[in-house]
Amino acid sequence: MTDRGLTLPVLRHQLVTAVLTLAAPGLQDADFDPAPHLATLLTDACDATAPVPWLGHTLRTPEEAALTADLGTALRLHLAALPPDPTPTDHLRAATWHPVTTTAARLAHLLVRNDHHAATP
Repeated sequence: MTDRGLTLPVLRHQLVTAVLTLAAPGLQDADFDPAPHLATLLTDACDATAPVPWLGHTLRTPEEAALTADLGTALRLHLAALPPDPTPTDHLRAATWHPVTTTAARLAHLLVRNDHHAATP
């Protein structure tokens, strides 16, 4: 893969960190707050509900955009199932949390693989 250069590499780092954190259930203990990671995925570094415009900015490939869209779908379903003003515990105990973490794991694998294979021209 030839990396044509991301225009927002700092936001790419934030995106990858957020996805890795959501993909790692071992990090999700009683003190875990998913809110900042969800903000990164939904507003700050990408719009997971419509990721295609982020290609070349924080996403490298159409495959990353497709998996990000899958994560966006899982996040929308998850957020819709939560009570108003959810606590971190509400997130972690929701039946919709497992699809978020498994989808994030698939995306995390791809993001890291693409970062390792990126070679600037």
